[in-house]
Formats: sequence, structure tokens, C-alpha cells
Amino acid sequence: MKPKLGIVSFTGCQGCQFTILFINDIMKYLNKFDVQYFHLMREKNRETNFDIVFVEGAITSKREVEKLKRIRAKTKFLVALGACATHGGIPAMRNFLENKELLTHVYNQKMLKDSIEAAPVSDFVEVDYFMYGCPIIKEEFIALTNAFLKKKEIKECETSVCMECPKRGKDCYLNKKTICLGAVTHGGCKALCLKDNHPCILCRGPIKNANFGVEIELFSKFGYSEDQIKSKIAKFYPKEHVKWHKRVLKRLKKDEKNNS
Repeated sequence: MKPKLGIVSFTGCQGCQFTILFINDIMKYLNKFDVQYFHLMREKNRETNFDIVFVEGAITSKREVEKLKRIRAKTKFLVALGACATHGGIPAMRNFLENKELLTHVYNQKMLKDSIEAAPVSDFVEVDYFMYGCPIIKEEFIALTNAFLKKKEIKECETSVCMECPKRGKDCYLNKKTICLGAVTHGGCKALCLKDNHPCILCRGPIKNANFGVEIELFSKFGYSEDQIKSKIAKFYPKEHVKWHKRVLKRLKKDEKNNS
């Protein structure tokens, strides 16, 4: 029997699902599975048990938390799909607004009562694989699904974007005193942005033990303000990480004052 597959969506732009649909010969890959649920295709059978589920979007409400937990309980292998699911992504920007502001500009009162701070999927359930990116990389989706079908061990990329960057050395953005976060960002994207002459923006999230303190200190020496640095790091990051960065910036500012 074909393994049962689901692709579900929470709070996000659904760009990662569209990326899947834009894969050449996508039906060739999906036909290898028994697709029980695909949000964009309106195939909705949430009562089944799944062999593999791809979860897109950040979790932003109590109802979403409960739905996610129900899905996890029926799923053998769960994949966090894209930046919003892996570490909060763009929806986490709302964490910096007071609820009164949200009420005025975006949400109605009923939605606010159910609302929580935007958070990654792993804050609530166990995740078996993190597929990073905004949006995801097509080749990674294909590689993972093929490995799953063949029951091969599935490993995430453990190196940084710097290791894939064609600008390593004399053409490095850091040599030009430009903020680039490739040194602390999960690799696996083949440095697509850098190949197109754009610095890394951390859309794939931080590698394990990423040394943001060194990065922030370096960018401060380049002449960037605290707000400029924070805006770069916080774009795809949930609130708790930004709080940590604020503490680092505060410490650096104190050290600078003591040394002057």
C-alpha cells in the first residue's frame, strides 16, 4: 500500500505549498503516495492516520495548537515545512505589537481572544524533520520524499550557508562591511540568494550554536545601529530570540561605554 501523506497549513502565505505544486512532474511524486489531505488542493480527510505530514505555517491561536496536536497524534513522521513552521517566520512579526494595535488594524475581538504569540511548530509537538527556507527548496522536498519511500535515513544539512557561498574569500559581503547572516544560517539552499548577489537574510533559521554575539559585535563595528541590526536578525525570528539579541546589544553598548 502507498504511504498516506498530508500537507496541512496554519498561519502563513502558503508559499511553500505553491512551491511544491510548481515542481516539475509533481504528480509523478505525489502519485507515489496516498494523498489524504492537501490544503491547496482541497483534499480534506483529516480523520485518517498519516505516514507522513508536512506542516506549513506558524502557530498563532489556541485552536491551531489543538489541531496541530491532533495531527501529530495520528502521524508517524512530521515535517515542519518552511520558515514559518520551523521558527515563526514572518507571522512572528506580530509578536511585537500590543493586542490593542492588532484590534485596530487587523483582527476582530473574537480572534484576539483565541490568539497567542506566533511560534514554530516545535514549540508544541515533536518534529521529525525541519525543512527550512522561505520558501522551501524544491530539490529538498523531492530528496526527502524519495528517501522516505525508500526507508532511508533522513538527515538535515548541518553546515552554514557560508560553506556553499560562491563569494567566500575576497568577494565576501563581510569584507565589504555589509550585513550578511550566512555564517549563522542553515545551509542546504546552495546559497541561491548569494549567487544572485543578495546577502543572506537568515530565512532558513540559525544553525546549532550560532554565535550571534560575534555577528552583532561585528555589525556594530561596521557602523550599523542597534535597530538596523535587530531588523535584519528579527525578520524571520520569533520574539524570544529577539529578546536575547536585545540583551546582547545592551551588553555591547555597556562594554563600549566602559571602554571609552
